[in-house]
Amino acid sequence: MKNRHKGGILLTALLFTFLFSFIFILVLEDFKLSQHFSVQTKDYYTAKTIARLFVSTIKKQKVIEKSGRQQFSEGILEYEYDKKTLKIIININKKYYQFQERYQLETVESSK
Repeated sequence: MKNRHKGGILLTALLFTFLFSFIFILVLEDFKLSQHFSVQTKDYYTAKTIARLFVSTIKKQKVIEKSGRQQFSEGILEYEYDKKTLKIIININKKYYQFQERYQLETVESSK
């Protein structure tokens, strides 16, 4: 007794197409998330570097304005100073990063 089955490969082809499409979508989503994370990390460390450069520049000055704005090649820095705290807001690629640092001007008294 030989059983002969009649049927096509349409169901099998649809199954493989669905399976490979699902795997492709997962790989594509993982790539997109990795790329987004890399861009976010780069922007964060760029903002952190700009803040450090600004603070090191401020420490060399004897007088600090209450607020100001500086243009860097990668973004825009805005700051406010209230005698104890230096608030720094950096805009990079339409995203804002905010840093705070305790900072007081050192007053040097001249002894005669």
